Amino acid sequence: MYYINHINTPTGASNMATFKKFSDITGEAVELGTQTQMENAEFAARWPGVKGMRADGYTMWVGRPLGGAEGPLQPVTRMIEMKRFPSRHECNGKCLGGKRNGVCECQCGGKNHGRGMFSSLLAAA
Repeated sequence: MYYINHINTPTGASNMATFKKFSDITGEAVELGTQTQMENAEFAARWPGVKGMRADGYTMWVGRPLGGAEGPLQPVTRMIEMKRFPSRHECNGKCLGGKRNGVCECQCGGKNHGRGMFSSLLAAA
């Protein structure tokens, strides 16, 4: 008899979604690999006006670029949940206009999800 819970399937494969974290402060989406937390005061001093993702009431998520363990810290501005079995459809307005913490299953792998907000702000600047 198999007991299926929210963590594992009977075969032992993970049944949970994957989260990808991105930073958009440079004008392009940078996927972040290693993440850590930074106190709110330090975060606000380092990146004034940037709305990052909260880790808890006292800290914000920051990270280093994927594959660049020695790269500069960047604020996590989007945290996208990737479905376990995505359809990999072509990106459209629903993806670009999606929430910065939404669910994505298109071919960009979350890189464009919620970017409409950032690209319109950059065009206005």
